[in-house]
Amino acid sequence: MKKFLLLSFWAVTALTANAQSALFSGGHEDAPYGIVLGYVNKGWSTDFGSYTWHENLWGEKDKKLHGIQIGFQYAPCLPIGLGLDTGLFYECYISDSKVVHDYDFDNFSEHNLYVPIHAQWRFPLSRDISFSVFGGIGLQWAMYGSYNCEYGEVVYDWSYGRPYYRYVSYPEAWQQYGKGEWPHHFNLQWEVGGRFRVKNFQISASYAFGATNHDFYEGYKTRQNKLSIALGYVFNLDD
Repeated sequence: MKKFLLLSFWAVTALTANAQSALFSGGHEDAPYGIVLGYVNKGWSTDFGSYTWHENLWGEKDKKLHGIQIGFQYAPCLPIGLGLDTGLFYECYISDSKVVHDYDFDNFSEHNLYVPIHAQWRFPLSRDISFSVFGGIGLQWAMYGSYNCEYGEVVYDWSYGRPYYRYVSYPEAWQQYGKGEWPHHFNLQWEVGGRFRVKNFQISASYAFGATNHDFYEGYKTRQNKLSIALGYVFNLDD
């Protein structure tokens, strides 16, 4: 049985290697550049030993911040399939949590920059179809967050001896970061994921495990984790 299994494994490996070798030798055309649009969510988890507490920015249990991601992807590969996966992305998270309404605001928005630095391995399936897996680190920077009111009011004012009406929006409040009860601006994260490409289109998914301690609770480590699901349009500049 062991000999049979070893022989079967060798045969499958040989056939796969031959098929990939034919594609690697010129049958597959990479599309290393891409424009990506996707859905993201992130939350914070704290390991208290006997249990793990999952929360959003305001401590609501099992809640997350939800947002969108858009950016530029660069994923070149060597002929053998080993390559780099990186890019520059903007992420916007929006929440109308009950806590935000309790603060007398309509919503909360946060703006992030994100840079992945991954190694990838591409498995060509045909000339312009492939599956890739990737993993590495992600650099996440929460630039700023604000609590917003969507409405204001029209007020009567006077200027240069003439009356007029003007619109006054309600004030914003800025999110504080790294103050002991709030997350830090920067998050380092370990990431794994995969993508499937068909011609000029791809779908991808990844999960990020936080490495930075955001210090929510003294004596315990709080990690920021993130899920991403995205669609992309990919291309080669030689096309």
